[in-house]
Amino acid sequence: MTHTPPNSTVPGTSRPVRTADARRAERDLWGLLLVACAVPLTGSVLDFARLSGAPVEGWSGAVLPWLRLLCSLAAGCLLAGLLARRRVSRRRGAALAVTAVAGAARIAEFVRTGEVQGVVGSVATTVLLAWLCGELAARHGAGWRGLGVGPSGARPAAERLTAAMVFGAVFVLAYTTVTWMAGLQTGLPRAAPWLPVLDRAQSAALGWSGPADMVANILFTGVAEEMVLVGAVVVLGRAAGRPLWVICAISLALRVTAHLYLGVPGIALLLLGSCALLLYLRCRRLTPLVAGHIAYDLAASSVPSPEALSAWVLAVLLGTGAAFAAWLLWFSPDGSHGRQAPGRGAGARTAVSPGPGRRTAAAPEAGHPDSAVAADAPRP
Repeated sequence: MTHTPPNSTVPGTSRPVRTADARRAERDLWGLLLVACAVPLTGSVLDFARLSGAPVEGWSGAVLPWLRLLCSLAAGCLLAGLLARRRVSRRRGAALAVTAVAGAARIAEFVRTGEVQGVVGSVATTVLLAWLCGELAARHGAGWRGLGVGPSGARPAAERLTAAMVFGAVFVLAYTTVTWMAGLQTGLPRAAPWLPVLDRAQSAALGWSGPADMVANILFTGVAEEMVLVGAVVVLGRAAGRPLWVICAISLALRVTAHLYLGVPGIALLLLGSCALLLYLRCRRLTPLVAGHIAYDLAASSVPSPEALSAWVLAVLLGTGAAFAAWLLWFSPDGSHGRQAPGRGAGARTAVSPGPGRRTAAAPEAGHPDSAVAADAPRP
């Protein structure tokens, strides 16, 4: 059997040969996107069609419950299959148990619609999706840490500050995106009344049945939009050998399409989606992306007034700004300011002027970050 070098091309063309691992990564990517995005994309497209005047009333209620059941079961089966290949029977049993809970909750919704069934089904599916992202990243050589998820206690202070800044950036970017969406939602009906724009409260469009259902769906949204559409798409897309612009285009197209229930103002999600990709590619921090998104959605859905939400945003902006200043002062490379940065750990050694019988101690190496509106306002 002949071996094809990774960078070889198809004879007679300039198209590179795709290896078996690259093809497997692409199949895994599209399988993950299918189980994670089928429900929000279908619901969003149906809502957009309704806003555009298409006769699709009642379609969501007939289609989405079946899609939720199928996607929850598919996510669990994909995860169990990956764990079976790794021969970790305990984890596989846990994955099958979570899948059974998700499937039972989805089936119970057919018998009797209720908030408890929806919450249990959403939380269990969210766990399956997050777990599936990590296992797929591990399958293609990245792992949880390569995906951007890792225990914060194992990181030095400079990296924790970087994570705090990413969290704050996502929070403020989400607020900016929502402000843009609100402006479009108010101005477009006057400027272009023929364009489809959300005509009811967002909570009604999303079908939340109560506060617990709202929290469960916000958790799902944070995982699906950041962990799947940013972290997993980048890791698996690179493993599949796709160019970066294709990876970013897939991520942005899916994020905007999932918000078409807002109508044309959903294009504002290009801002948050582009900046989230930039932050992830630059800082390799996925956990603060997810946490920032979830924190903002919870704040926007629970604060009593737009002024209170603005105060939240200002507090986060000031806190992360202070973290950035501390990063510059204490953790920037020594050569950037020409002096020894104070505040080093006890194990650091201070440079000593050489003298008779004395050797110059090595200067410590500077740390640096790892490079590897109101309740009814629109939410990203």
